[in-house]
This record gives sequence, C-alpha cells and structure tokens, in this order.
Amino acid sequence: MNEDSVRRIPIGHIGVAAAVLLAVHACSPSTPTPPLLVGTVEVATADPSSGSTSQTSGECGHDYFPSEETTAWELAVTGDGTNYNSTATITDSRDEGFTLVSGLADGSSTFTMEVSCTDDGLIMMDSLSQSVSASVNTDEGSGTITTVAQTGVTLPADLEGASTWQQYVAWEAQGSDTVLHGDATIEYVSRGFEVVTVPFGTFNAIRVDSENRGTLQGEELMSCQVSVWYAKDVGIVKQEQICSSMQSAYELVSFDSP
Repeated sequence: MNEDSVRRIPIGHIGVAAAVLLAVHACSPSTPTPPLLVGTVEVATADPSSGSTSQTSGECGHDYFPSEETTAWELAVTGDGTNYNSTATITDSRDEGFTLVSGLADGSSTFTMEVSCTDDGLIMMDSLSQSVSASVNTDEGSGTITTVAQTGVTLPADLEGASTWQQYVAWEAQGSDTVLHGDATIEYVSRGFEVVTVPFGTFNAIRVDSENRGTLQGEELMSCQVSVWYAKDVGIVKQEQICSSMQSAYELVSFDSP
C-alpha cells in the first residue's frame, strides 16, 4: 500500500466503513472492490467523539437490516469486466450491536466489522462504542483502522419516515509501512418505495441514494454516487454505484435468517 495508489481508489458504498476500506487498501485494477458486505477490518476506536450524542438502546434490531445471529447474504457483483460473488454473515448479535463478517466468495479477502445499535439507527465505525473494530486483510496486504470522530448514522431507525441524513467519520489507517489520515462524508436521500427484481426474487424496497465524499492526507478522493434498495426483513437486495468512470452493480442471490 502506498499513498499515490490509494488516491486512485474511489469512495464507494452505502456506509463509511466501505469508504474507509477503499481508501486504506489500494487494490490493483484487476482486484474486485468489495462492497459493504465484502471485504477484513480489525477496528479500534479512539476516545468518544463529543459530536455524537446517540445512546445505545435495548435489543438490537432494524426492520430493514436483520441482526439475528447466523443471518447470511450472498451477492452477485458485476462491473468493469469483473464478475464475482460476495458473502456476509452475522456471527454475534448483542443488545448494543452485532458483528458482520464478510468476504469474497473465493476466500481471498475478509471484512469483520462491529455495527452499533442506537436510538437513532445503525452506526458503522461508531466511536461511542469502545468495542467497535475493523481491520483489512487480503492477499495483497493488511491494515488497521482507528475511528477518531464520528457523527450521524448509517441507517436511520425509521427508514420509512426518513428523508435525508448524513454520516461523517474521521479515521487513521495504519498499514505495514505507512500511516494515513482521512475522513468520509456521506449524504443520503430516501427516494421511497420501488419494485426491484433480483435473482433472489421481486421486492417492494426502499431506494436510498447517496453522495460519498472523502479526503486522504488532506486531498480530495474521487466521489461516488450510490443507489441501494432495502427490503423489509431482508436488508440490501440491490446496489448500483458510479465512481468516476467505474460502474458496478450488486444483486442478492441468496438470503438465510433464523
């Protein structure tokens, strides 16, 4: 991993976790870029940010993002001449959050991330939770991420009633030979319900569009425009993203929940 190659990686996906992952790990052009449910991240958070005021609630749960232990997804990913599948499984579910373990179906990379449950919604890389952790591990290298500050939510508790929201994360990433600093800001807009058909079936899903922007070492990274469709009791069923001239699409192939 080097700074010049990292700057060529666009920011993508619905949450800041993926945005930071893309900035931290410089994949070669032939390497698939992991979406949110792909990719290993061992996360250590810094002191709680004074800018975030959400408090953890009772039992962790979200109508549009299942959190039961052993819940599993598989997504087919296409774009820029690449085709591959990704998987994700919830390995631990608690009152205050859950652990999401994702990876490429061929096992070449993994992404383990803690997700916090709050009264306001689900938060990825939440600096309020001292247990939140993320780390990048692939065949090409590894790195650790520390959340320095965080505000906003990734997915509002009342997604059906939400219209616009934002999440911001400042982070420090350490690889084998360098330390990088950056941040990510994601602006979300709900477009309401749309009927979408994917390999796993047809769903009446909520479409959420986002503009993902970030910086690395004080310089702007390429932004991404992302659309995600969430189905009730299932989660993400479809995603499309455009990052500069690169386009990719993700569709749900299988889903299993207890």
